[in-house]
Amino acid sequence: MRNINLKFNNTTKITILVGGLFFLFFTAIIIPEWFIVYLPFSGLSDFFTNNILYRILSAVFILYFSIFGNFYYSVNIDSYVIQITSFRVLLDLFKNKDYVDIPHTMLRDYSFFDRPFSFNKTLMLKIETQSGKKVAKRFNITLMSEKEIERISEVFDRIIVKNN
Repeated sequence: MRNINLKFNNTTKITILVGGLFFLFFTAIIIPEWFIVYLPFSGLSDFFTNNILYRILSAVFILYFSIFGNFYYSVNIDSYVIQITSFRVLLDLFKNKDYVDIPHTMLRDYSFFDRPFSFNKTLMLKIETQSGKKVAKRFNITLMSEKEIERISEVFDRIIVKNN
């Protein structure tokens, strides 16, 4: 197979998303709470006390993205090896990360799935081990562009055709 050097990750996108979530957390939860507790007779304290819906919706939004929506991914495919890593940015700091490092000969099939109500997609690889055991490995991926999906699909299709 001709030289393949494919590398994709969402480092900048996920950094901006997490930074935006922290900014929303401070502007919707911390700063209003500070005004309500320490300056109870100010106009801003009155505003934040009367407009609690913004704080509730912001908290729900922050929790949703913290639990379901922030997956860092890295896809590296070279001429011999497929390396894919995926993990939640905020919640999986101390857990094992989804990771696969396999030679091209082990890949049998792949597919991308959209997740409803989310920016996430799932990449599923069907792998056949040396002993003949078939394994399906799933990776959650956040904010992957259609161009990246097409390029990865093109490379995986060539690998699968070569393997059969």
